Amino acid sequence: MVRIEKVVLEGFKSFKRKASIPFPEGFSVVTGPNGVGKTNIADALHFVLGSGASKSLRAKKAHEVIFQGNAKKKPSEYAKVSMYLNNTDRTIPIDEDSVSVTRRVNKAGVSTYRIAGRISTKQEVMDILSQASIMLDAHNMIQQGDVTRMIEMNPVERRRFIDEIAGITEYDEKKEKAMRELEKVADKVREAEIVLEQKDELMQKIKTERDTALEYRRLQNTLRLVVAAGILRNLRALEKKLDGSEKGSTGKEEEIEGLTKEINDVEHEITGLEKEMDGITEKVLQASSLMEEAGRVSELQARIEMKKERIKMNQNEIARISDMIESMSSLDRRESPAVKAVLDRPGVEGTFADLVMVPPNYKVAVEVAAGPHLADVVVEKNEQAVECIKYLKANRIGRARFIPMDRIAGKARPDLPKGAIGWLSDLVHHDPKYGMVVNFVLGSTVCAKDISTAKEITDKSGRYRIVTLDGDIIEKSGAMTGGYYKKKGEGPNITQYLDNRKNLERESETLRMDLEELEKELKSLKGREGNVESITRLEERRKEISRRAEKLRLRKDRLFEKRTAVQEESGRINVRQARYEAAIETARMDWEKYREMEHDIEESGLLSSSVTELDEKKEQVMTRMDEIGPVNLKAIEEFETFREDFEEFKEKVDKVLEEKNSIEGTITSIEEKKKEVFSLTMNTISRHFRETYAELTDGDADLKLGNPDDLDSGLMIYASPPGKRLLSIDSLSGGEKTITAFAFLFAIQSHKPAPFYVLDESDAALDRANTKRVVDLIKRHSKLAQFILISHNDQLIKEADQVYGVSMEHGESKIIGIQLPNN
Repeated sequence: MVRIEKVVLEGFKSFKRKASIPFPEGFSVVTGPNGVGKTNIADALHFVLGSGASKSLRAKKAHEVIFQGNAKKKPSEYAKVSMYLNNTDRTIPIDEDSVSVTRRVNKAGVSTYRIAGRISTKQEVMDILSQASIMLDAHNMIQQGDVTRMIEMNPVERRRFIDEIAGITEYDEKKEKAMRELEKVADKVREAEIVLEQKDELMQKIKTERDTALEYRRLQNTLRLVVAAGILRNLRALEKKLDGSEKGSTGKEEEIEGLTKEINDVEHEITGLEKEMDGITEKVLQASSLMEEAGRVSELQARIEMKKERIKMNQNEIARISDMIESMSSLDRRESPAVKAVLDRPGVEGTFADLVMVPPNYKVAVEVAAGPHLADVVVEKNEQAVECIKYLKANRIGRARFIPMDRIAGKARPDLPKGAIGWLSDLVHHDPKYGMVVNFVLGSTVCAKDISTAKEITDKSGRYRIVTLDGDIIEKSGAMTGGYYKKKGEGPNITQYLDNRKNLERESETLRMDLEELEKELKSLKGREGNVESITRLEERRKEISRRAEKLRLRKDRLFEKRTAVQEESGRINVRQARYEAAIETARMDWEKYREMEHDIEESGLLSSSVTELDEKKEQVMTRMDEIGPVNLKAIEEFETFREDFEEFKEKVDKVLEEKNSIEGTITSIEEKKKEVFSLTMNTISRHFRETYAELTDGDADLKLGNPDDLDSGLMIYASPPGKRLLSIDSLSGGEKTITAFAFLFAIQSHKPAPFYVLDESDAALDRANTKRVVDLIKRHSKLAQFILISHNDQLIKEADQVYGVSMEHGESKIIGIQLPNN
């Protein structure tokens, strides 16, 4: 069993020189007069075990324990105490039979510790000794006044003995730490809940905006669907009309072909009559040379009639063709004589206007954008342009502008601005080999719907050359040209009509010249024609033929008029067809923006609605959108982002709440464990108290809490000396209080047995009878543990196993061993 073998003091308090005090097993007493320094031995044990409290060492600062010196003794440089412990059973985890523990303090107040001769920290020393139940804060060392103080304590202060022994302080510290953590977490929870509430309010606001935005987007989609349905419905209606127009056009063409065949038949019959007329004339000439001149007259008359008729027919046809040309459309080429003069020269491809095909709805835009470039002459090579210029100059024909295909370069263009229909060069048709020419003339020009759209483009996208469908133009410089544009007629086959008209005019001019010659000859023969009876019958036949021919010509004229009317109707049909095609092209361009919605439109059933119903539906949707007013469409995405942030923050709040609940659970667990440990310690000490009190007095005693359900209530000590009822310690006499306090202190020590006990004048308040009881109790317990008592009680000294006397000489304490008789 571990015990103190000896204590060595040097420079400690009143012990200047090294003093070694051996302590064998059993019951040792240190005695001496008051003031000689015997209590300093108990202080030395407190010191070596690491005490720094002024109460334990009776010194305010550590260096004050150093021998201070006097008139005859010099002060020490340091104080040093060594305690040697028996460790034969190796309870202390050091492989030595005797383990030394040393503490040394210098005048600077710096302490050093050694254990088994090795420098260590105070904590290391305490940790090693605690394994042998040697601890500074244990209750195995009772100092002067501890018994009296215990008697004078109030119940709460007494309960703290139980708290300390049970380790309740550790639980209180854990609880206090947990409470501090709980307070921090509670603050976090309160802050988080405030933020969470604010976030929830904000989220509800954003949710309302999100719901409004979703409704607005749904209305937008519905409006887009209705608009797309209207466009698709219109497109299909136009395609149906175009199909009907094409069928009507085919019918008119067939009717024109029939009338043309009938005209040809009439002309064939007229030609036959003319041949017969020529035969009759020839016969008359053969019948009589006398009638030669008469026959010549008849021949001239017949030929004159025929040529007049032919001229009349040509004039009718020329008038019809002119009307057709007037109603047809074409780009305004503005071909000058100079341009016309070089069109047939080698390497000349034609004018720019000849080389492009322009859809009707872009014709005005192209005419305005190209301007004078329409009449530019396109040539293959630069040399050919030079030759043409030399030709014009040599013949003094005029001037023309040329575009050599091997010299021009296409114009780089930026991205198409938003809102534009397209680049004008992409909207016309042409042979691929003229692509560079088209890009040169039209490549930098943007086509827009109207002047308002063109202005929006320049405002938003910067400077572009922009032309509108109705002929207004904005230059890159910002200059604008516009107003009413007088459109030219449309004409898909104008060249053919021009050639036909030219041929008819040329033929009519030849006929007129022939007619003038014939009329001159007839005029010279008129006065010499004779009345010859032999040719009367032939003349009659000639007249009959003439009448028949006249009827046929009248019929032909009617057929011509009818065919002209049909052709005009066919032209109107073609114009309508062209309009349908233009409208269809525009509708298809509009439809391209909605093509992906065709399935949704079919499913919606909107195509079965009338135009009026679609307009009403559109009006309803737009009215609702107006009622909603400005909408934050970003709220849809913002809500999702904020909701994720809210949920993430809520998870953090939940975790903080879990942490708070966990801490509260820990506090509850600490309280339960504290109560369990306190109750176990209380019951054990109470049992030891009853047993110890019974040993001392043969009486009864008990320990109780003032409130059994409240661990913070006071500790009530009850005792029943022999012949008396159970009373509170406060109601006992002085001696009874002291013996009860001793029983309580010994009960505490019994709960946590220590290898040695030190009592410093704890018996001072005991009377002789109670001293005897305490001495007997100590002797019984000294068989199990080492007892060191500091006392000057003769009865106590008499019963001790060893007695050491302390004296003082010139302010320095000295130790004397005292051998007592066995009796």
